[in-house]
Amino acid sequence: MTWNDITVEQYSKLYPTLKTEGMSDLELVDNTILQMSIIKRITIDEAQYTTTKEVKEVQDFLKSKLPTKIHRFWKSNGIRYEFNINAERIKAGGYIGIMNGVKDDPIKNLHLNLFNMCKPVKLGLRGWKPYEFKQYEVTERIEEFKQMPISVAYPIAVFFLNLSKHLIKDMPDYLSEQMTKMTSELDEIKADLTNGDGQ
Repeated sequence: MTWNDITVEQYSKLYPTLKTEGMSDLELVDNTILQMSIIKRITIDEAQYTTTKEVKEVQDFLKSKLPTKIHRFWKSNGIRYEFNINAERIKAGGYIGIMNGVKDDPIKNLHLNLFNMCKPVKLGLRGWKPYEFKQYEVTERIEEFKQMPISVAYPIAVFFLNLSKHLIKDMPDYLSEQMTKMTSELDEIKADLTNGDGQ
């Protein structure tokens, strides 16, 4: 078992079970059964009958580190997606969607955030070219991201969210500079209009 076997959807269910500090022995047993059901994709009743060896494998697996290698592409249902690791290349609507998703619940909304962090591409005569989905396709495509392996999703999400923290810190200064520049340009236009150019 590897992190390649765990999907974004499974991880969003598994994540709350990873914090075991302060749990009683009975709570730990119940938690392990829940983890088994999520990882093995079985019912809780079936998970209760797993062997000690299987439980140990799952516990050892959950102690392993998540991958850190960033993948440039991911493919789902014949569509190839390219991850934008440059936040400046993400459309404003996508960036706002990511920030809202992170604010609301970053793990629950991970599939949506990942969708906004990438663009669909097709191979053309001159390499990979971006293209847009039809509006009616978007919801279905977002749902596909729930099946992305967490080994692909986790590194890109961590990288992008760390980058975004730095961008958010710099944003007030940038916005202030832009506002000052716009005010200056508007003052020049106003002066031109009142000095006879636009009387």
